[in-house]
Amino acid sequence: MSRNSKPRILLVKHWIDIHDRGLRLIAARCKDAGFEVVYASYSQPEEVVKMAVQEDVDVIGMSFFTSAYEAHLPKVMKGLKENNMNNVMVVLGGVIPDEDYDMLKSSGVREIYGAGSDINQFIELVKNEAGKPA
Repeated sequence: MSRNSKPRILLVKHWIDIHDRGLRLIAARCKDAGFEVVYASYSQPEEVVKMAVQEDVDVIGMSFFTSAYEAHLPKVMKGLKENNMNNVMVVLGGVIPDEDYDMLKSSGVREIYGAGSDINQFIELVKNEAGKPA
């Protein structure tokens, strides 16, 4: 785990997605759980990687309300690998069709949380697995 043995989480959404209610709720709950949280909007996947490197995060949570994950996720995963950040856990949330879950998980996504998911499951996942070798 990063600084002070607290999980450090980067929560991001694409700048064009106007939604953020769920992500803000997750950020607040993660802070209450004792995690360090960085919350940001981004326009390019390279920015997510740059923030992850600069902030030395254990977890990246990406929220999508469009199918932009199809284009963005491969670039983020490639950038993490190029920066030797293979141990960073990547989770997705938002509106993602069930039929895409297997493809996303095979590309390295640890978990996917759709609308109505239990935030406590995410918090437990981070507590139990953040910072462990990939």
